[in-house]
This record gives sequence, C-alpha cells and structure tokens, in this order.
Amino acid sequence: MFHHEIMQSVMEERARERRAEARAVRAGRVARRAREYWAERAERGSAARPMRRRPSGHGAPQAR
Repeated sequence: MFHHEIMQSVMEERARERRAEARAVRAGRVARRAREYWAERAERGSAARPMRRRPSGHGAPQAR
C-alpha cells in the first residue's frame, strides 16, 4: 500500500468513529428531551382538569 492509501484508510476510520459518536450524542439528546417532555406532561396532566369527550354520534338517534 502507498502512503496516501494508508492515510485515507485511517481518515475513513476516524470519520466513521466520529459519525458514530455524533449519532450517540444526538440519540442521548433526543432521549433526554423525551424524558423531560413526558415528565412535564405527566406533571401538568395530573393538575389539569379532565377533558370532556365530544359526542361520538352513536347511540340515540338525532333529529334531522
């Protein structure tokens, strides 16, 4: 192998490692934001008043 082929191989390996590291960082960020979102939602959900369901249209016949 020539020097430039060896260096290219080394740089490709480093780039692959850096991309994998960046993917892991992004995945960690997304997981943290998701945990924060659901924790906040659960906190708000217990304090919020329950929503009333809209009539589904099934059941008693309606006047036309």
